[in-house]
Amino acid sequence: MYYNPTMNEKPITITIKGKVGYEDEITVAQAAQIIAFLNADERDSSLGSDLGAGLGGASRTETAKKTGKAVGSAREALDLSGAKTNPEKIVALAQYVLQDGGETFKVEDVKAQFRRARETAPANFSRDLAAAVKEGWIAQGEGDEYYVTNKIQGVFDGDFKFSKGTAGGGGRSKGATKSTAKVKAKAKPDVFADIDEFPTRLDGVPAAYPRMKSNRDKLLWALNFAKSHGIKGLANKELSWLTDHLGAGVPSGQVTAAFVSGKSAGYMNRSTVDQTIRITEDGETYLKTVGAAES
Repeated sequence: MYYNPTMNEKPITITIKGKVGYEDEITVAQAAQIIAFLNADERDSSLGSDLGAGLGGASRTETAKKTGKAVGSAREALDLSGAKTNPEKIVALAQYVLQDGGETFKVEDVKAQFRRARETAPANFSRDLAAAVKEGWIAQGEGDEYYVTNKIQGVFDGDFKFSKGTAGGGGRSKGATKSTAKVKAKAKPDVFADIDEFPTRLDGVPAAYPRMKSNRDKLLWALNFAKSHGIKGLANKELSWLTDHLGAGVPSGQVTAAFVSGKSAGYMNRSTVDQTIRITEDGETYLKTVGAAES
């Protein structure tokens, strides 16, 4: 390809499709660099770095590889990063997973590293992962894949400090301590005031709560628990609190979607008087089949 530097620099649109997609307006010169890079021998690493600079920043793969020195174990990753809170630990272990050159990771990849580091995986992993995403340390790719961002560059270098937002304080700042205290001190809803214990097993239901996979089934289990204690129905926030207390919470913002799924199957309905969600007879029957074959 021949590029004439005197020609008009009209922006053109480039689209790259595949596992990681990219679309943007770039100059003709930048397009020429991309084509040269794609046609180059894979061993010519200089073209890769030149391309990143020409496009105004490092690629996601380059970002993943430039986050500090390599570490030898999951335990060392946690120690070097200074991770204290669950979201911070997820970030550190995610970067440890990616240090061999991978671009993305899955939740199970990180959970396995908690075990190898002799750490207990977060009981509400999805919530803590969402907190790391909210802080901008992790971003979701396609499907169930995630990748780390520039914000954690140098996480294993010894001088790295997690930001002091809602997820990353880990007790090192007054603001973070107060935030953590608020979460721990979240008041029990009045509807559960007379209930002292919240077991994860129910009479007549084969599967314990931790074996509920979908948000819909978690709500059904929680609604059945409430009904067994004389509570006809629960509001969204009450369901969110109960499922979180049982170990794998359904965020209040996701309760409605889970309810719609349950209602369409005839397993739940909503009171026209107080708008609480209730389990139906069909829902109770279905719940008795979940995990029955494994019990």
